[in-house]
Amino acid sequence: MKRPLYYTFGNHMHWVDMQWLWGYDVLPGSVADMRSLVKSTGARGNVNFDAVGYEKMAAECPGALADLRAMIEDGSVEPVGCSYGQPYGLFLPGESNLRQLTYGIRATTRLLGVRPRTFWEEEFYMFPQLPQVLRRCGYTGACLFFQWTWHTPELPRESASLIHWEGIDGSRIATMPRNALNVHQWPEDFDGLLEQGLVRELPLPAIAQWIELMPSRDWMCRSELLSPRLKELLTDERFDVRPRTCSQLIAELIEHTPADMVVAREYKPDEMWHGLTLGKNADRHPRTMRRVENRLLAAEALASLASIFGRPYQSWDVYPTWELDEAWRELLAAQHHDNHECEGLCGFVAYHQMHKSLSHASEVFDRTLSLLSDRAGTPLLHNGLGWSRSLIRLDPLTGLTNCGRVPPFGFVDLSQTRPARAPQLTEESERMVLSFGDSKAIINTGRRTPTVQLTSPIFVEGVLTPEWAPRLECRVENESVALTPREVSLSSAGCGIVDIDITAAMRHRMRPTTLELAMRGEGLEISISDIGMLAKPDAGLNAAWKFPIDVSFAVSSIRADNPMSVSEVRGSGRVKRKYPSGDWMTSSQWFEDLEGSITAHSFVDLLDKDGSGLLIVHDGSQQFFRTQRGVEVVISAYDSWDEGRFEKRGGIDARVLLLPHGPMRDVDRIKIAREFELESSIKIEPIRATQSGLAVGGGMRPEQHPIPTVFAPMEVAGDDTILCHALYRESPKSGEHLPDWVGHEMARRSDGACTHPFVVRLIEWEGASGTAILRFPGAIAAAAKTNVMGEIGKHVGGGEETCWLEPVACPAPEWANGFDIPGGWNEVHVPLKPREIATVMLDLVLGRKEWRDLDAKRKEWATIHRVEGEDGHHA
Repeated sequence: MKRPLYYTFGNHMHWVDMQWLWGYDVLPGSVADMRSLVKSTGARGNVNFDAVGYEKMAAECPGALADLRAMIEDGSVEPVGCSYGQPYGLFLPGESNLRQLTYGIRATTRLLGVRPRTFWEEEFYMFPQLPQVLRRCGYTGACLFFQWTWHTPELPRESASLIHWEGIDGSRIATMPRNALNVHQWPEDFDGLLEQGLVRELPLPAIAQWIELMPSRDWMCRSELLSPRLKELLTDERFDVRPRTCSQLIAELIEHTPADMVVAREYKPDEMWHGLTLGKNADRHPRTMRRVENRLLAAEALASLASIFGRPYQSWDVYPTWELDEAWRELLAAQHHDNHECEGLCGFVAYHQMHKSLSHASEVFDRTLSLLSDRAGTPLLHNGLGWSRSLIRLDPLTGLTNCGRVPPFGFVDLSQTRPARAPQLTEESERMVLSFGDSKAIINTGRRTPTVQLTSPIFVEGVLTPEWAPRLECRVENESVALTPREVSLSSAGCGIVDIDITAAMRHRMRPTTLELAMRGEGLEISISDIGMLAKPDAGLNAAWKFPIDVSFAVSSIRADNPMSVSEVRGSGRVKRKYPSGDWMTSSQWFEDLEGSITAHSFVDLLDKDGSGLLIVHDGSQQFFRTQRGVEVVISAYDSWDEGRFEKRGGIDARVLLLPHGPMRDVDRIKIAREFELESSIKIEPIRATQSGLAVGGGMRPEQHPIPTVFAPMEVAGDDTILCHALYRESPKSGEHLPDWVGHEMARRSDGACTHPFVVRLIEWEGASGTAILRFPGAIAAAAKTNVMGEIGKHVGGGEETCWLEPVACPAPEWANGFDIPGGWNEVHVPLKPREIATVMLDLVLGRKEWRDLDAKRKEWATIHRVEGEDGHHA
């Protein structure tokens, strides 16, 4: 009796990079070659294009798109992955990860006629919250085989064809794991495959293969090269070979595998190795995308706030949907893995995309804030985060200024400021002391190599090792190089900032660098200037420029964040990274071994056994390595995959905050990190009056419709382990082909008045059940807790957590007392499970579009062209 053997392939290709460099035939050629492979071998598999690629195919090669749809309809292939821009999800902020999937799923469903149900991306796309996100986007299965290409990702190899991949919140999704039956695109990978252990040991072995089809002599993966070996596999007389698409394969594995034989597997961050030179080129790519996302989120929140005040609008419509959608599309495409991984090859296009995205977002933000300032009659300052916080700004005339406490996503009057409490700087014999409250940074200037110590009430003797000096280390031409402190001086910027010049030994002939030290609250902020101008180190992470941080206590545990959650980490085991020795396509490749890798989206917290410790917050340097006395932060690296393109670029600074603390919650770490990313006590944004100007097309003059000088679109109460991370509005376009999209029902209930539902994103950070109380101005006509796609119902992905919410009247927030709001204030209570990512959609009556009676103004247009000219004829 023949033994069963499943087979599926994933055909990976993308508009980003590939079409840019190989030309317009890339995607249609890949479809045609995939059709040839399927026809000649009888295989079934999956198509994995970036969703922006499907959009480009609809415009540029609709015939090829029709061919792809036909293959999907006859069951030969199915779309998998379907993120908009195929990014490295681990390196993205949380909201970008969610938009990658919502924009990608909508585009795929619209253009291919089917909704994606299986998540399988070729490049490393994984983090602890992803199972929850996938289920709430409607995915029912996944595959965790990431192919080695330029990067070398790894996960633990399982002895199973099917597992339940479990997220940090407990969500589970049926998944094909990494195992010995994962095959790369090369025919040579079939050698010995059917003779190895899992084929004999598993009752239902399943082969998963990545291919990258393109019928070009300028490419190595073509059906003509793959077909012979694949035919041998599929016709092997020893096996009952069952070609399937990924979702078909997973469904059959579930059907034929006893439930108690499918194990649940939660992968810890230390078990995930991304395989990339994270830190390359001073992290320019991920730094830029973080900056753009922050601006986009602020523009969305501010535009949502402005719409509540009614006309005049910031532009023609109640909400600038297309502008903000286009900004997201440009950013999501720019986040593509090739733009980061292959930065030297194609990343320059991504920077143009991100610049365009930033321009769109800044245009919306600036004109909206200008409109609101005109209506308020005073310059305003906006809080881009979803919780109240005090904002400090630098006034060129008066110094540090406290602008007061600004409510969530709200604004305050900039004219009502007061002097801020400033850090103190004292110069003593052979030392300088920066102090704020009971915390001090002591710079010992009397030594040949000046040292720095940071003390607090928790760490009276200091949290750093006694001999710690801020320095940078790397390897150049296989020789160790260090930039160490030499000169210490007061910064010309004032405000208690100390400059430390760090230099290398004379023989290295290396450009010195300046560190700026300043107290930020009770922590020490260190800014490393112009890291983009550092000398080129040898290739690889072992040789990269690193900033060591050594602590005075024995590190008992470490906490680090990743997209939308925080985990305990210890540092990876031994992992590998490969590099080319010359030309990236044709030269031989070499490996480096690495150990103790930690990927931290915004912070690493080194903890003593009593829970006290040193919180290290960064503004974009995500790659850390564990050391005996603490950690090293990778500041900049050279990746030889970029060949000669190691650009020296000024204007890129790396900032870290060193904050000694007692026992601390994850939610507080997150708040500190997000505020640090948006603000800087060293290079702080000066106060600038907004440019006055009328909103063209918005209707009516701003000054005739005054608004309060302090306001916010919402207030967040309830359990403080829950934070609000985004506020925006969606249009009916978001609900196309999604019959359970809650906006459809809101429009029906309101007789069409609800055209742009508000969306709120919440995350529970402490692993505890709780309730968020969301308060809004005016009546709440309808509110619902939905899945990530905005759907509601027990049958939708993550539907067991969706429900309609009951609005009730509530008191106005303290900052809103005295403001007469039509309909008063109302609230909804949103229950969240531990570490849940929740989406809430609302029909706020004050935010409904105010339609003008344009027909009453037809007379201004209907006859104006009937002007009799001097010759007696009408114009």
